[in-house]
This record gives sequence, structure tokens and C-alpha cells, in this order.
Amino acid sequence: MRGFCRFLIDCIFPRTCVSCGSFTGDRLVCGLCRGQMVRADAASRLSGPSSLKVISPFLAGDVLLDLVRFLKFEGGTAVVGWLGREMAAALELRPGKTGDAVIVPVPLHWTRLARRGYDQAGLRAAEGSRWTGIPLRRRVLGRMRRTMAQSSLDRGSRCSNVDGAFRLRSAGRIMGRDVVLVDDLVTTGETVLACCRALSEARPASVTVLCAGRVRPCKNKVERSDCHMLE
Repeated sequence: MRGFCRFLIDCIFPRTCVSCGSFTGDRLVCGLCRGQMVRADAASRLSGPSSLKVISPFLAGDVLLDLVRFLKFEGGTAVVGWLGREMAAALELRPGKTGDAVIVPVPLHWTRLARRGYDQAGLRAAEGSRWTGIPLRRRVLGRMRRTMAQSSLDRGSRCSNVDGAFRLRSAGRIMGRDVVLVDDLVTTGETVLACCRALSEARPASVTVLCAGRVRPCKNKVERSDCHMLE
């Protein structure tokens, strides 16, 4: 019955590609756009003294940006399942993984949560937990103030924008454990670095960032041609 109802809905309101708008039947992204998504072959590390490991299934590009916008600003929670599975698969392939890990999402400020009605990072973290079996710990971090959109700032301002914005709420849940920190995209990495500074108070064994996409490193600089994600 549910399948028949889905069929009727698709006939009356045919599903279109989130990125290009072409008719796709029952898929969120058409084959052409999916073929443009660039796979990230291996984990990378943020430049600088932190050398934080970042794992993602994709490199940031137009189609992935459209998917993230769809999820964050258009109520597109239908994309959570697919992105969550892709992120979980990328995490499962990482070398040196241990069985004592926990998943922690980058928290959303309560005002944005109230406006959207859901926490997109939390949803994907839950999906990743479901597929990997790694426990999810939602309230380890708190976002103590609403920050400006990182996309509107230069790199120096991005650092000060999120500095001190996150606070450790529950040290005992991650102490001595491998933390998988889940975010949307990683560009300059200032948001996840700010989270790591808060997490470090609990002395976790390690912190690895898991995101849907990351920028392509290019000649020791961060390539950010169209990563204008708004929080």
C-alpha cells in the first residue's frame, strides 16, 4: 500500500534532481549529476599544527553543495539516508580504526534548530551510527552562542568567529575514547578545530572528522571556489 501511495505521489509530483532540476523518477540526484560527484580516495589532514584527520566520501563540488543546501535550507531530510550511508562507508574504510569509538555531531545553535526544526549534522550522525554500529553521543558538545555564517568571512575572521563558541558538556562520555566528529563540509576547518579545542578538555584518545565533503588541497592552499555554505 505504501509503495502504491509513493507511486501516486511521484506521478502527481514527479521527483526532480536536487542539483539540475531534471526529472529523475524516484531518485534525488540524476545519473548525470551523480557522475559529476568526485570521490575522495583517502583521508586528508588539515594544514597547520593540529594535523587533524578528515574523512569524507566526496570532495566538495557543485552537486554536493546543492545536496547540502537542500538538506539545510529546504527541509530535504530525504537526502540524509544516502549521505549517511556514504559517510559510514568512508569511515569503515579508514585504517587503524578501533572498537572504542563514539560519534559526536557538531552542535547546532538552538535558534537555528528552532527555525529549521531539525539538526542536519545530528541526523547524519545518527544514520552513520546506525550503519557502523558506533554509539552516538548527541550532547557531548554545546553551541553556546550563535555565530555568523563562516562563508561571509575571511580565514582570520572565521577563526575568531567560532573561537569559544563550543563548550564541553559531558567529558565522561568521551574520555579516553576515539571521537568521530560529524560535520557538513570542511573548508578551512575552523569550525571543527574549535570543536576539537572543546573536546580536548575530556582527553579523548583521538579525534577524527567525518563530513560529507571536503575541499581539494591545492599547492598548500585550500581550494574554496564555491564552498559558500551558510550555517
